[in-house]
Amino acid sequence: MLARRFTVLALILNFTVALAGTYDASPQNISIIRQNYVQVTQLAAKGQLLQVKRDFGCLGVSDSLRVLSKDKNGQVRKYTMQGGTDDSSVTISHYFGPDGRLSFALIEAGAVNGTQQEWRLYYGPAGNLLKLEEKTVHGPGYPFGPLWQQVVQFPEVAFDAPAPCS
Repeated sequence: MLARRFTVLALILNFTVALAGTYDASPQNISIIRQNYVQVTQLAAKGQLLQVKRDFGCLGVSDSLRVLSKDKNGQVRKYTMQGGTDDSSVTISHYFGPDGRLSFALIEAGAVNGTQQEWRLYYGPAGNLLKLEEKTVHGPGYPFGPLWQQVVQFPEVAFDAPAPCS
């Protein structure tokens, strides 16, 4: 019985490793993710994404404004969260493939001291983070914290979540 459990566990772990490992941060795979980003951006520019917004109007949270964008098939292609404080702001834009999986997230943060920072996160089909690029666009810096931890895999759940403030 114990040997059978270990065999099943080994098969599950091997499948998980194979699934996560079949897609890496090679230039070719990053290019595919970027193509999806361009496609979603073009759909939005042409007005081909239906947007639904929730604006809570509260300070101190990263998702005071939530925007869910769906294509003609009803598939979420982009999810954006915006928020901030008196001295900083953050926008987290999530880009999803036609299959509904997160492929890319762009985090843009700014502060009153002139700092602008960006984080670009590339995801594989298993939801694993392939690559994280962090860049200070300009300014002296600001302690924004680990904003990438706020990236969501399930946009409709995040969109429908209760208000972040009371």
